Amino acid sequence: MKGRLFILIFLLSINLFAQVPTATIGSTSGTVCTERIITFTSVTNNSPTTYSWSVNPSNSAEFIGSIDSPSTQIKLVRSGTAIVSLLVANSTSFSVSSQTVVAIQSAKASFNASLTSVGFPSELVLTNFSNNYTGVQWLFNNSLPDNTFNTSKTYSVGGVYSTTLIALGSFGCNDSSTYSFTIDDFSSITLPNIFTPNEDGVNDIYKPILKGIKEIDVTIYNRFGTLIHSWDRIGGKWDGYTTSGLKCSEGTYFIIVKATGFDGKLYNLKNTITLIE
Repeated sequence: MKGRLFILIFLLSINLFAQVPTATIGSTSGTVCTERIITFTSVTNNSPTTYSWSVNPSNSAEFIGSIDSPSTQIKLVRSGTAIVSLLVANSTSFSVSSQTVVAIQSAKASFNASLTSVGFPSELVLTNFSNNYTGVQWLFNNSLPDNTFNTSKTYSVGGVYSTTLIALGSFGCNDSSTYSFTIDDFSSITLPNIFTPNEDGVNDIYKPILKGIKEIDVTIYNRFGTLIHSWDRIGGKWDGYTTSGLKCSEGTYFIIVKATGFDGKLYNLKNTITLIE
């Protein structure tokens, strides 16, 4: 009788042991980059019915995926060592599996881009504001990479363009940022008809609005036909003073613009300007 009882207990213990669920965590690598989404999967035995993922320390990561599924996605937000754990259980027992992950701080790509004019030719001025990088690489449409810290590029033809900054991080933890822009492929000139050079910081300077202009000659006259101001370069302007440095009075002035666009278009424009203090 005792022998049969022993056999029964032994067989029951084997059956219970066989029902203990187990899980092995799999991931792409034990070393990851911060701010990257990493997928963790489980290989299980004995049919777990519940799953529970956790990370220690808890403030080192954000869960992108579910914490109660056979797999999950985690984004490490801090550099350093973190332990990813999975608890699996069924109706009879549970087990825990863990994996140590080393997070490397990723580079952060950031830059400012400004075009010096709205038409062509236009110079794209790029200022780098990246963090945690070991080097940078600028990529342009159909051009060789540029590895300088800040850079610029001149576009003499209209079109749709883009530039990408790659901030190179340690252990390949790179980051990138892209800026797309359009340069018009036609020229135009707009002549404002009023300005207020009263030094209040608003509309103090008069200048034609140019798009795709390569040559220009501007003359400004008062109502008596006296030449007041002139310039023959792109970017020229009138500050409300004569060429001899005298402040102009309120009233109506006349502007004549002769220009040539990069598209070959010729301009011979006349307009009035009202100067208001």
